[in-house]
Amino acid sequence: MEWSERIAAITAEAYGVDGISCIERSIGGLLRIVREQIDLEVVFVGEFVEGRRIFRHVAARDDDAIIEVGQSHEIDQTICQRIVDGRMPHVIDSVAGVRTQYGLSPAYGVLGAHIGVPVRFADGGLYGVLCGFSLEARDHLGERDLKRMEMAANAAARLLAQARGLDVEPVAQALN
Repeated sequence: MEWSERIAAITAEAYGVDGISCIERSIGGLLRIVREQIDLEVVFVGEFVEGRRIFRHVAARDDDAIIEVGQSHEIDQTICQRIVDGRMPHVIDSVAGVRTQYGLSPAYGVLGAHIGVPVRFADGGLYGVLCGFSLEARDHLGERDLKRMEMAANAAARLLAQARGLDVEPVAQALN
């Protein structure tokens, strides 16, 4: 099954069962596909709330994930915010290699590759981000991976909008 067909199938699954648990499963499945396809240790959806980035959905290669659902950080200290506001590129081969250049804290010195895109609702409102990272540098990340992330972010936005009872049709068109 092609990448876009897998994402469309996951998004469609959210309509089959009532309640947030089905949407949670759908987002989890989406994140697992992204993590596997792009070959990263962790992929997550983070929500921006009151100056913080809160991890809402996490798919990790290992059970001992570096991050967990519910953890949060001050948004100004995150790579995610820097990507959304254009201060950092969407794709970084080695965060450790550019940490000082972008004024990141020493805690980011353990990160290898990072890729991230905004998650926006159909009305343009910002939910947060879809990001992924590895603990080792990766020079294979490129435009194709960024497009995959954007497609997945659109699917996630649709699922999140559905959970909130918002209009999902304009975002659905972005999947086609």
